[in-house]
Parts: sequence; C-alpha cells; structure tokens
Amino acid sequence: MVVRPPTRPTVALVSQTVYLILYALWLLAAPSGGWAPLAANLAVVPPLLLGVLTVWQMARVSRGPAARTWRWLGWGLLAWSLGALAYSAYDALQLSPFPSLADLGYLLALPCFAVGLSLLRRERRGTLHTLSFLTDAALVTLVLGDLLWRTSIRDTLAGYPQPTFALWISLAYPVVDLLLCAVTVTLALWRPLGLQRRVIALLAGGMLCFLGTDALYYDAVARGVYRPGALIDLGWPLAALLIAWAAFRSVQERRSTASLPFRVSEGWKRLLPHYAVLGVFGLYLVTHLRAALDGTQEVTLWLTVGLFVVRQFLVLTDNQRLQQQLTHRAEHDPLTGVRNRSDLEAGLQRQINEARARGGEVAVLFVDLDRMKEVNDTFGHSVGDRLLQAVAARLASHLPAGAVISRFGGDEFVAALPGHPAPAAAQVAQALLEAAREPFQIGPEILHVSASIGVALAPGDADCAETVIEQADAAMYRAKQAGKGTWRFASEQLNGLHMPQAQLEVLLRGALERGEFTLYFQPLIALRTGRVSSFEALMRWTSPVLGPVSPANFIPVAETREMMGGLGRWALREAVRQMGAWQATLPGVGVAVNVSATQFAHDGFVAEVRSALADYGAKPERLTLEVTESSVLGNVRQARHKLLELRDLGVRVALDDFGTGYSSLGQLRSLPVDVLKIDRVFIQDSGTDAAFIQAMVSLGHSLGLRVVAEGIEDAPAVARLLDLGCDLGQGFHFARPLPAAQAVAAMARLCPASGETEAPLSGWNGH
Repeated sequence: MVVRPPTRPTVALVSQTVYLILYALWLLAAPSGGWAPLAANLAVVPPLLLGVLTVWQMARVSRGPAARTWRWLGWGLLAWSLGALAYSAYDALQLSPFPSLADLGYLLALPCFAVGLSLLRRERRGTLHTLSFLTDAALVTLVLGDLLWRTSIRDTLAGYPQPTFALWISLAYPVVDLLLCAVTVTLALWRPLGLQRRVIALLAGGMLCFLGTDALYYDAVARGVYRPGALIDLGWPLAALLIAWAAFRSVQERRSTASLPFRVSEGWKRLLPHYAVLGVFGLYLVTHLRAALDGTQEVTLWLTVGLFVVRQFLVLTDNQRLQQQLTHRAEHDPLTGVRNRSDLEAGLQRQINEARARGGEVAVLFVDLDRMKEVNDTFGHSVGDRLLQAVAARLASHLPAGAVISRFGGDEFVAALPGHPAPAAAQVAQALLEAAREPFQIGPEILHVSASIGVALAPGDADCAETVIEQADAAMYRAKQAGKGTWRFASEQLNGLHMPQAQLEVLLRGALERGEFTLYFQPLIALRTGRVSSFEALMRWTSPVLGPVSPANFIPVAETREMMGGLGRWALREAVRQMGAWQATLPGVGVAVNVSATQFAHDGFVAEVRSALADYGAKPERLTLEVTESSVLGNVRQARHKLLELRDLGVRVALDDFGTGYSSLGQLRSLPVDVLKIDRVFIQDSGTDAAFIQAMVSLGHSLGLRVVAEGIEDAPAVARLLDLGCDLGQGFHFARPLPAAQAVAAMARLCPASGETEAPLSGWNGH
C-alpha cells in the first residue's frame, strides 16, 4: 500500500493546537484550589502525547534520515510524557521520591532529541566552516552552562556535601540540556539537507522552548517560587506543538527539498542564526559586566570572550578564502581552469598599451581544436570535457613565461604573448601545434587531435584588443582552409617570410619514423691511382609534400630544433650496416659518416658507435667519423677523451671543413685525428693562392694525417691538387652522391678492371 504524504494537518495536530490554546487560556486564568496543582500537572500530558502521535505519523510517510529523526523525536516526546505522568502520580499521592521514574522519563527525553537531530544529513563543509559552527555551538552552550550554574548546578552541589547517586541525577539535568543546546545551535547554523528553512525554524524553536522552559524552571525552583499551574508550564507543550508542526511541514514540502537559490534580499535570513549568537553574547556581557563576579564567573566570562574572538577570526579567515574563491571563479573557466574570456579584452588591451609605450609587440594566438566534434560524437561529452582539460593544461605548459591563455569558448583558446615579435610568435605557435598532436590518455582511451592556430600581432595588425582577436580568429580559419594542423599569420607578408621554414619544420618532425630519409654515398678517390678509397655517407630527404629537400635547407632546421641527435644516430647505424654488407664482396671499402656537434657532445656517443659496429659485424678500421672544428673546440679536453676512446676502438676520425674554423697548430697537435678535409670553398675558389692549400697539405702531412680535398668539379683541379701533394679527392668530377647500389656500380667504373679497391693506408697515425 502506498502511503501518501498528507496535504492538510492531521486530526492529532489540529487537536493538539486547539488543546494548547485552551490550556494557555486556562493558565492565564490562574487556577487555584485544592485540585488545581494536580490538574495542572496532568494537563501537560495530552498535548505531548498528541505530539507523539503526529510526529510518528509523519515518520511513517517520510524517507531517509528524516524518518529516523522524527521517530527519535517521537520517542523523546513520549519519554517526557511518561515522566510527566509519573510526576503527577507522585504528586497526587503526596510523594516526592528522588530519583524516581519521573526523572528517568525526563532524562531520556533530551538525549532522544539530540540523537534525532544528529541523524539529519548535512552538506559537507570545509574545515573553517566546521570550526565556525563548533565555536558558535560552544559559545551558546557556555552561556547556557553559566546560566544553569548560577540557577541550578551551584546550588545542587552545595546541597550535597558528599557525592551520591541523587547528586549525579541532579547534575544530569543540566548536562543533557547543554547537550541539546549544542545540537540545536548546530541545527540552526549547519542546515540539514532536504529540510526547508521554515521546518528548521520550527524544529529549532521547539528545542529552544524545551531549553528555555527548563532554564526558567530551574531558576524558579531555586528561588522557591515555582507552583504547578504557572504560565511556565506552557513551554513544554508548546515545544511539542512546534516539533509536530515541523514534522508535518517537512512531509508536506518534501517535493521541494532542494535548497532555494540565494537572493541578495534574503541574505539577512541566512545570517539570522549568527545574529542570534551575537545577541546571546551581547546579553551575556551586559548582565555580567553590571555585577560583581566571583572567580568562576570571571573565568567563564573570559572564556566566552575568547571564544567570540576566535569565532570572529574564523569568520574573517573564511570570508577572505571565500573572496579568493569568488575572484578565481569570476576570472577562470570552471571546466579547464585557465582564464575565461570575461576580462580577456581588458587585460589584452593593457598589454597592447604597454607594448606601444615600450615599442614592443604582443602576439595573440587563436587556437582551435580540429577534431573535438568527432571526439564528442564518438566517446561522449564527458570524455570530451576531460580532453579539453588535458589540452588546456598542455597548452599552458608550453607557453613562455608571462603568457596568458584563456578559454574563448567551446574548443577555442586565446593566448596573449607580450614581448613576442613575429619570429618568436611563430616558434610558440609551432610548439603548441606539436603539443596538441601528442596523444592524450583519457581513461582507457588514447585520443588524437590537432589544432589550427591564427597569429595576429599588436599594434602591427591592430591596436584594439577586440580587433586583434578577430584578426587572429580570421587567420585561424585560413589555417583550417590550408589543411588544418598548421598555423597562419594574419599578415600575408609575415606568412611569406616565416611559413616556408615553419612548414619545413612541421614536415621534418616525424619524417625519420615515416621512412623518408635515405643514405647516398659519394666516393673518395686516391688522386694518384684513381682508385676508390672509401665512401662518404650523406643524408637525403624526400618529402611527400615538398619532394627532394636539399641538406643545406633541412640540416640547419634540424640542428636548431634539436633533431640532429636522432637523425645522426640513424645515419651512423645505417652507414655501418651498409659497410658491413659490403665487406664480403668489397673488403677494401670504408665509409665516412658526418657527426653533428650535438651528436658528438652526447655522453653516450662512443657507446653508440661501439654498439653499431657490434650489431652489424663491421670492422672499426673501415669506419671514419667526420667531425667539425666547432664540435671539438668547444671543450678540447672532453673532445680529446672521446677521440682517444674512438682510437681505442679502431675507428678513424676526420677533421671536416678544415680551414674554416679557428683551430691553432697547438690544438691540432693535441687532437688524435687521422684525416684533414680541406673545405670546398678553398678548392672551388680560383682566387685561392696555391701556397695556402700547399700549407694545409704540408701541415697535415707533417702531423701524419691524410689530406682530402672536397668539392673537386673539373680535371684541372685534380691536376693542381696532385701537384700540391693532396692524397684524396671528392666531388662531382668523380661521381655525384648515389644510393648504395648505384654507388657500387660507379665504383666499378672508376676502379681498374680487376675491381680491386685501394686498401686503407697504414702508418697514418694521428697524435
């Protein structure tokens, strides 16, 4: 059977209300006579029992913690009713035992109330809120405790020189009152979930009626003026009526248990419990400061003042924390945590004005994710939201110091970069693109997105924040039209200056993994015999978008963007692999490999060389590593140590581009190298004095080094170098760089019919 919530007051509640009105009128009439005390004692019981009936009826139709609360409150009212009946019976029999069954009923009632109120479900609060509530409860409880001390506890202790059971029962009354006081203050200040404000007010009013009536009763008894049938007796039935009405209203309004939105006009209602605490404190101070205090009361006074000071400190601290939270919420996007667009234009305009005053620039990057709709449609918006959070965090981590990123809306972000001209803005845009391309781990899913970015500069493109954002937005759409996953300047002139290199960098990243690199081989020829001495391995890149790309174009970009380490390791291993494959059929052929400064400076470089030789079974003496002067002169001591390690492996080292650096004869003598390679600029420049080349050849020979001339393009150059005593030559005159198979075929044409190649010369030991 479905129990429907009542829509009108129950019979018991109406009867209780009518009875209480008649009871109040009877008390106001000041009944007297022999029967009046007994009638007054018995008259308290019916409204309490009617309250029990009403509260338990509401417990039947309630759900969750509220049902348990009303049930416990009903038990409390019942215990009080039974105590009142027992007291009336003792009074009718002119008996006054203490303690008695009446005391048992009275003492059980208030803990039942406290348990019922404690069962209400409350919203989780922070530490400061909790401390504030506890301080308020302690403050009011302390004030009530002092009142009970003066009206009851002190006299009770004075009447019992020795501790007895009766003394403990007497002290139990103020103790349970204090317990209920603390719970009631918590009820008023820490609003339970699912209860309307009026229900809480009725419930708190009922509890305060019990407490106030108890306090007045103790005071009247202490002064010897209490008589049954006094107006004070109305307090307990009134408390039961308020609790019954609270139970009824809670069930009737269950359909709107959600908290009402806070309105400014209702702010005073939320602060009403705090005003009540302040009022209690003020009244306490007034009453105590007007009278002379004994030692105990003075301690209590200072303790109360101390609690109030602590309470105010907690309020100020909480207000400051709340203000910080509100400020953060007003300025930041609630989903991603980056700044929102509310003050984007104002902040950007300040940066533009400052940049104009200093003669600088502010770069504005408009970032739009390319595949967010697909993610939302495939995985749902919850995954999409988590992806946006991850994207925002990653973009923010890749911005330079001083930059500010804001969520513009949806999957759009705007980054403001003060002090960033076009080249720096281009680098940041490229870094953000690469960051967005990295996969995102969202739960069990690996998600891939890309971004399109528009870049505008202020005050160059516009000197108004709104306009520069629009310019960056328009540039972002042009980037999408160009194929997404790229960026564009708002200025076409800047695109012409910066986009070729930027596009080259974009395509270069990942090219090695995509298998776009190959090794070409160019022979080194012994000028006196015409035989092939070895091959130099040269990297070549064929981009699916750009086609063949000159090393003069992609190697500087790779070095600038720290990609040469990976490319160099690949070239080394691939060259050694090819050399190992040639050893069976072409035992005399060696390979020379260029080593970048970044690769040579790596701590594990020698280990990488050793590993490559071991993996492919290649002979170390056939491998020549070509290093530039700049790569060894940066740290001569460290370079010498590595070169000696390579010497111990049996690997040869060539000093490449000799003559273009600043090495001295002393430095050259200290480096254990085997070959000098004269740079092509000296060979191809007809104006170069032959004596200068002769000096370099003589220097190399004097140190026991073989000398190689690069860039030989005609027969006269060969003859001139022969006359100067150069050992080896390399250039287009002999052969262009070719893939491995074609290079071997070219070698066969260059060598005698026997196919023999020149064996590496022995005795050419460096220092």
